[in-house]
Amino acid sequence: MDVPIHAIRSFCVLADELHFGRAAERLSITPPSLSQQISKLEQKLGVKLFERTPRKVELTGYGRDLLPLARRLRDDHDLIVTWGRSVQRDLAAPHLRVGVVAAGAGDLTTAAISTTLQKVPNARIEMRRLGFFDVAGDLDAGLVDVVFAPWPLRLAPRVRTEPLWREQRVLVVPHGHHLAGRESISILETTHETFVAASGGAPEVMDWWLVDPRPDGSRPLRGPTADSIEGLLELVAAGAGVNIAGESATRRYQREELAYVPIDDIEPATVVLCSLTDTRNPMVQVFRETASELTPSSAEQRIPNEARAQQRRTP
Repeated sequence: MDVPIHAIRSFCVLADELHFGRAAERLSITPPSLSQQISKLEQKLGVKLFERTPRKVELTGYGRDLLPLARRLRDDHDLIVTWGRSVQRDLAAPHLRVGVVAAGAGDLTTAAISTTLQKVPNARIEMRRLGFFDVAGDLDAGLVDVVFAPWPLRLAPRVRTEPLWREQRVLVVPHGHHLAGRESISILETTHETFVAASGGAPEVMDWWLVDPRPDGSRPLRGPTADSIEGLLELVAAGAGVNIAGESATRRYQREELAYVPIDDIEPATVVLCSLTDTRNPMVQVFRETASELTPSSAEQRIPNEARAQQRRTP
C-alpha cells in the first residue's frame, strides 16, 4: 500500500484544526482539494478517519489511532529532507582532507589551513593524523587529499611531493638522560644507546632515520617499535630507548619527561607536501600554492636533490 506523504501531512493538519477551511489555508490548498485528499486516504486505508457534519469535524477511533503514527512519519520525513539538504550543501562546498604525519609541517600546517580558508571561505577542511607509513595508501584510498610528512618516503609514481623546508634532526631522550643537558651532540656519541623506531616501514627509510650505518661503520642498537610518534615518545619517556626526530617535534610534543638534543653531524630532515598527480579536487592546487607561498623563498636551496627530482617527475 502506497500512502503519499502529502496525504499524511494533510491528515495531520486537519486533525490539529478539525476545520477544513483553516486546515486548507495552512496547507495552501482549497478546502475541496483537502477534502478530496482525505477521502482518497480513507479509501486507501479502508477506514473512515473523520466524522463530518455541517457543524463540526471530529476524528473517528481509527483517526485517533492513526494520528500518532502519522505525526511520527511526517516528522521523520522532515528530518530526512533536512538531512538530504545538508548533505547536498556539504557536497557542493569545496572540501579538502589534510593528513599529517608526526609533527607535520609544524606551524606551516596551521598557517596553510588558515590562509586557504581565507581564500575559499566556504571550504570544508578535515584533518586526519596518519601513521608513519600510511601516506601512499591513504592518498590512494581517497582518505586524504594532501599530506604533510617528513622525507624520505617510499611512494608510488602517481604521488607528487613538494619539498617545503629542511629542519635539523634531534635526539629525543628521557629528561634525566646523561645527554639531556647538552646543547648539541655528534651521532657517534650515541653508539651505546638503544633506539626505538617506527614499525613496519621500508628498511631504507628506517636506516636513514636511525643513521644506519654510522660514519664510522658502526650500527645502532635497535629496540622496541611503535606505529606513531606518540607511541615512540611514550617509549622514550619510559626509558625504553632514545629516538631521532625532526626539530619541529620539540615544539609540537613538549613534555616534562623528555629532552631534545640537536645532532650536529647528520643530514637534516625534509618536510614535504604529498598529493596525487591525477587528483580531481581543485582545492588541492589551491592548498599546494598556499603552502608554497608560505614557505621561505630560500627553502628550495636547502632541499635534497632526490626530493627535488621527485617533484620534477610529476606534473
